[in-house]
Amino acid sequence: MTKPWHEMTALDLGHLIEDGSIDPTDLAQYFLDRIKTTDPDAKIFVRLTEERAMGEAKAAALRARRKERLSPLDGVPLSWKDLFDTAGVATEAGTKLLQGRTPDTDAACLTRATRAGLVCLGKTSMPDVAFSGLGLNPWTGIAPNPYDRKTERVTGGSSAGAALSVALGLAPAAIGSDTAGSVRIPSAWCGLTGFKPTFGRISLDGAVPLSYTQDSIGPLTRDVADASLLYSILSGTPAADLSGASLQGVKILRATSQFDDLADPAITARIGDALALLEAAGAEVTDGAIPAFDDVIALSSRHGTPAAIEACMMYRDLIRAKPGDMYGPIAERILAAEKFSAIDAAALYRGMERLTQEYLTQTAGFDLVVGPTQPEHPPAIAPLLEDIDAFLRASLMSISLTRLANLLRLCAITLPCGKDQGLPVGLMLMAPGNAEGKLLRLSAAAEMALTPLNV
Repeated sequence: MTKPWHEMTALDLGHLIEDGSIDPTDLAQYFLDRIKTTDPDAKIFVRLTEERAMGEAKAAALRARRKERLSPLDGVPLSWKDLFDTAGVATEAGTKLLQGRTPDTDAACLTRATRAGLVCLGKTSMPDVAFSGLGLNPWTGIAPNPYDRKTERVTGGSSAGAALSVALGLAPAAIGSDTAGSVRIPSAWCGLTGFKPTFGRISLDGAVPLSYTQDSIGPLTRDVADASLLYSILSGTPAADLSGASLQGVKILRATSQFDDLADPAITARIGDALALLEAAGAEVTDGAIPAFDDVIALSSRHGTPAAIEACMMYRDLIRAKPGDMYGPIAERILAAEKFSAIDAAALYRGMERLTQEYLTQTAGFDLVVGPTQPEHPPAIAPLLEDIDAFLRASLMSISLTRLANLLRLCAITLPCGKDQGLPVGLMLMAPGNAEGKLLRLSAAAEMALTPLNV
């Protein structure tokens, strides 16, 4: 039996467009109708680009009839996080501080996607300037995690709406950003694949910044093949060859540093089940400490984090000029970085460079470093809105493991590896910077091996 369109991967939809089974205009209208029905209060899609979507879909339909498709995803719709500039459409990055901000041109990555024939459905919700791993935004509204309707839990952030758009079948795939885990966190908590390329691999031109040195753009998808193809399109690099991918003889280091100290034992156990399947597929898994992980966290504790320091530099004056126009706990976290000096910043950036090299030395001989994407299940929403200390604790915990890849200039991906208590668990795979092709290929093999946990 054929799956409904909203349960298919982007590439599967592309194949059906290619063989004439789907008209891109019907496909775009199908997803627009689902968005309007599922998200009537605009908590997930803060803005639809309906006219643009139908125009792009009509052009894709004509190209399909003429056998002139621009890419395997020509005619496939996408959602875009509301920090990517969209010409003539408000791009507010989830904050009243930027209310009404309307760019004249598209972000560079959106331009690349458009040139490949992808259809822009609209802009998805996010917390103020992407400074939260929880995804809460009382201004635009809060949509809960779809895996627990009894206890309303966070979706994860900051690419919250992006994750929900895919998890709820409102888009085949989504584009988000990741500064300390913001693609991987909501992907893990929503049972998706989330890919963070190395910093700088996808142009940040036209993306509202949080951190000039840490922001990375990446896809949230149903599988690795979609993530790989979207990365290729957005980066302008050849697509990784995933055919025949194998884990035979692949050396994997299960990180104990940070991960064992923070992770819930139930999640650690699920990760153990996942690694057993990778071993059965031929991988060699070794447990080991990575001192660079501990050292980079200690460094940022002393001298601040790039995201906090740079966000404070960019938004401090605006926050003070418009008190109350940023969610209070986020504004407090940003302004707290004022205490760090230029000497702190210099020590931080020099230290990160040194520790990146130390990490590469410590993990030499391994193909992948792995661990849980999230140490905990997504917390309930209500207590976070009532207690600022609970919000701050949960925010820091949400990025505790994912930020390691950002601080050390790695590329990383989260793969679903089953559930615990009905809630998705994510396995994070990390590789050295600029090793995206290798990471995606091994991730495709891992995805296949993990199938028994995800049926």
